[in-house]
Amino acid sequence: MPWAKTDGLRTAVIGGGSCGLALARGLHQCGLTVEVFERSAALDSRGFGFLLLANGCHSLRQLGIDPGSRLGQPIASVRMVNSTGATLAHYPLQEAVAVSRSRLLDCLMEGVPPDLIHFQHQLEGFEWEDGLARNARFSNGLRHRADVFLAADGMGSQCRKEVGTFRGKRSGRVKEIVASVNLPWLDSQLGSCFLKVLDPEGGLGAGLVPLGDGNLIWFVQFDTQRFLTPRQEQIQTFLRTHLQTFPDPVLQVINATDFRQVHLWHPVDADPLARWSRGNLVLAGDAAHPLLPFTSQGVNTALEDAVLLSRLLCSCDGPEVVPRLLDTYERERRPQLLPHVRDGRAMAEAFVEPGPGKPRLPLLVP
Repeated sequence: MPWAKTDGLRTAVIGGGSCGLALARGLHQCGLTVEVFERSAALDSRGFGFLLLANGCHSLRQLGIDPGSRLGQPIASVRMVNSTGATLAHYPLQEAVAVSRSRLLDCLMEGVPPDLIHFQHQLEGFEWEDGLARNARFSNGLRHRADVFLAADGMGSQCRKEVGTFRGKRSGRVKEIVASVNLPWLDSQLGSCFLKVLDPEGGLGAGLVPLGDGNLIWFVQFDTQRFLTPRQEQIQTFLRTHLQTFPDPVLQVINATDFRQVHLWHPVDADPLARWSRGNLVLAGDAAHPLLPFTSQGVNTALEDAVLLSRLLCSCDGPEVVPRLLDTYERERRPQLLPHVRDGRAMAEAFVEPGPGKPRLPLLVP
């Protein structure tokens, strides 16, 4: 990466997901001291996978990662069908790659010393002095000092409260059931096509995303005002009841799934925060701007955040200018994120109440 090396600035990343590891990679590559603090005992593979779009692919290139076939399955088109199998639309994607979560995390860690990540570190808060976070406090008793703290701790961010602009969040009306399955013949049959099936009455849909290695991610979206949210032990019955008229590929992946590995996700609908930083503490990814997943922009915008923050900090002349650089980050990123918030809400509305003049082709890969 053609960034100038900066000595002396100590950086700490809170959270070891895709955004946190992208930050760690970018900061390490330009010579900054960086440590990552992750609350779990290992890198979390939940979430199954992502659809990397053009902006996410560009960000990965900035981090020295080729987003081509080595990373995942290139997705050349999206095919939308109704529950009887009739095609509603079939359109190309300019640049997209379906990738498993574990593969993306592994690629972000390539060339980065593994001892940068400290597991089982649950953040409790920060010690503040003169408007700056001096130390991070963890539940295991550790106090860690840094010149800048980068919060990539997700939708339930503890750091967001520390910034002081916490706003209430609400559960999205549409929830998702997500899993992965090994079906080489169907993965091969789909090839580079992302298939999505929609109930013409609205509020129910299923998607199949090939990963190119014999595996697929599948997901089902449902309107909680039309369908009662199932408990974990009811998910299999819920799917077989409500998807019985869907095309065979949807039913086949459900029948081949180990339901002990199925997850029910609760997307968050949140207004943008009024502020993304406080002193030398800054929010990134879902911690800063949780998005409804219809746009598939969650991971892509998080990677963009990581690239810009890394660039700014790698050009930093000293700790005293960190707050100004974090202001620059927010001023640049916030206008770029607001359209995704609006688009996600518009797509969710079109999903539950389809009709003329509304977006018809929402994408979603949790």
